[in-house]
Amino acid sequence: MKVAFALIMLAACGDNFAPNDATPAVVRPEHSSSIVATTDAIYVVNPDADSVSILDPSERALLGEILLAGAHPAPAADGSYTPAVLPRALALSPDGTTLYVTGMRSGLLYAIDVATREVRSVAVGSEPVGVAVAPDGATVFVACSQDDKIVAVGAADLAVRGSVAVASEPWALGWSPADGSLLVTHLLTPGVTAIDPAALTVRNTWTIPDMAPRGDKRLAHGQVRGLYDIAARPGSEELWVAHVMLGTDTAQPDLDFESTVFPSVSVLRAGGAFHVTLSVDVLDLAGIDGSFGDIVSGPHAIAFTSDGALALVVDTNSEDLLAIDADHEVESALLRPLPGHMPEGIALSPDETVAYIDERNSGDVAVVKIDRTSGHVALSVDGTIPRLAADPMPPSLRLGQHLFYSANSDEFPITKNHWVACASCHIEGRSDAVTWRFAQGPRDTPTNAGGMLGTGFLFRTADRNQVADYWHTINIEQGGTFGPVDQADLLAAITTYVNRGIPLPVPPTTDPALVAAGKAIFERPDVGCSGCHSGTRFTDSGDGNPTLDLAGTINLHDVGTCVTAPFPDVAHEDVAGHARDACMFDTPSLSGLASSPPYLHDGSAPTIRDVLEQTRGKMGDITRITASDEDALVEYLRSL
Repeated sequence: MKVAFALIMLAACGDNFAPNDATPAVVRPEHSSSIVATTDAIYVVNPDADSVSILDPSERALLGEILLAGAHPAPAADGSYTPAVLPRALALSPDGTTLYVTGMRSGLLYAIDVATREVRSVAVGSEPVGVAVAPDGATVFVACSQDDKIVAVGAADLAVRGSVAVASEPWALGWSPADGSLLVTHLLTPGVTAIDPAALTVRNTWTIPDMAPRGDKRLAHGQVRGLYDIAARPGSEELWVAHVMLGTDTAQPDLDFESTVFPSVSVLRAGGAFHVTLSVDVLDLAGIDGSFGDIVSGPHAIAFTSDGALALVVDTNSEDLLAIDADHEVESALLRPLPGHMPEGIALSPDETVAYIDERNSGDVAVVKIDRTSGHVALSVDGTIPRLAADPMPPSLRLGQHLFYSANSDEFPITKNHWVACASCHIEGRSDAVTWRFAQGPRDTPTNAGGMLGTGFLFRTADRNQVADYWHTINIEQGGTFGPVDQADLLAAITTYVNRGIPLPVPPTTDPALVAAGKAIFERPDVGCSGCHSGTRFTDSGDGNPTLDLAGTINLHDVGTCVTAPFPDVAHEDVAGHARDACMFDTPSLSGLASSPPYLHDGSAPTIRDVLEQTRGKMGDITRITASDEDALVEYLRSL
């Protein structure tokens, strides 16, 4: 393996990265971002503080913080921490007068007058994330991730003009230089949608193909997930997408840190034609030379230089900045470590000599010098800019957040060689929508949203009883060296964050009347749903066993979903050595159900309706409900 040098790495000889003489006229990003830079100001969202900060790039100082809620978030009586707004992305109008910000939890699009800092807002839907402004500045587009739609808002009056339905979980937005299409990525499916922004219709849907195994589990391959950003390469029709690939074909015990997750950037060409996926390969195999010479983790944001020669990729989990030679499609430089934690966005200065990196967890913006004068590229840290007068998130939650999202093994023994973070599979603290071949059998990745408190036992067969038990996962899949004693303080921080710092999703927009009808059906004794899905978290796991003693009462159920081939469920033991049958399952919580497809322990049910169909006659007497009853029941379950 190459060794990632701190602070500066140079391009390979022969590459020419001399910058253009002209400063680009456009500083407005052409795709979703958490940070925007102009000559006079840097704007960055603070998701955990419900605010937007304005920074002075010359003085490197905080000019002001604009609060988008009535007050900063604060821990509730039970210690949970839930921002009211959770701003995630912003975009500047072409004339530089208005800043548009999405509020993921509030469901609002905010318009901030840059001069007066006056804030207006409009409701757009459930969990808006990506935002983009039309080139003429007349319309603002928002990706509502839980409603599966793109909403168009008039910039002048901040009124909703219309919307278009798209595939599940739309996330990042960008513009196509070829035909002016509005581009949409989908976080948990390998798709990119092209929309006609005037007609609000879908023009095309493109798929980034999964990569088949290539003979050695350490060679990049897997299912495409986590499509966090899309950016058009200047001077071309290429579209670059940042994502990961998950190696779900490898079964335990062979599944390990080098075969679980692979950082990737895929390139689409004219008309959305797939060109190539750039990724990392281990370099000790004869004849193998991956696109990236260094291991990185969690590609999250992309920025191009105006000449299209250089792509800069922010890696959230390995906490570094990767420079890619866009012509030759290979790594040219790596800056590691960045000075802060959990980098999520990047913006270039108008003259492209500086990159500003949004470091969410540490509450600052890293300043990175970009030197291309020699014909090579050199990256170096040039300080940080604080962006919060005071951090409202408690230190214990900040530490837990850092650990959950970190694959920086230079700091903590949570992985080996910067490969895997908890968030690599629990994307956004939720699920990755794939099924892994674990020793117990095929297992869908469960969501961590809302925490584990009140959900009873953990694992599909009640094999664990506390979040701290996940040190086993850290050591097996992530290659870490955690122990329940030596890393007790770190495990406590992860536990606190998982249980208190990952809010439940905001449910999709639903029909109240249909929800009420569905609730009545759910609670009917003859239907049988509420018999097992009971209590505040809709589960009977742990009933009769309040301390979750693994040697005590364990409520497991045979719901007819046992897998017998080709990769079967098997009898095994829990972490304390107690026997578990192959086909008896713990009742999952239904909280936040709409955000965590596919369903059932093996991910075999793509939708909630499929769950009902697969379990007819096996749980209660659901065969007695009518088609309209089923519609209402589905709507109720989506609302939880």
